[in-house]
Amino acid sequence: MPSARAVGAALSPPWSAFVAVFLYYVALTLVAIGGAGLSDLFVAVSYMLPVAAYLGFLVHRSLRALAGAPVELWPASDVVLH
Repeated sequence: MPSARAVGAALSPPWSAFVAVFLYYVALTLVAIGGAGLSDLFVAVSYMLPVAAYLGFLVHRSLRALAGAPVELWPASDVVLH
């Protein structure tokens, strides 16, 4: 069972990505407050884009971890019962 620290490290984004997403949301909020007249669909997609990118990042990280895991296709010789 992985520790809470290991799970937290696996789920946490890099600091630069966190700062970039924060600035992205600040810019979107300033545009929305400025009354740019954006459509609801554009706003919804714009706000969900970083979430989708982060989910893609987690899937990519998970697949890389699974690809590095050892795979045994046959049981070890000492486990085989005669």
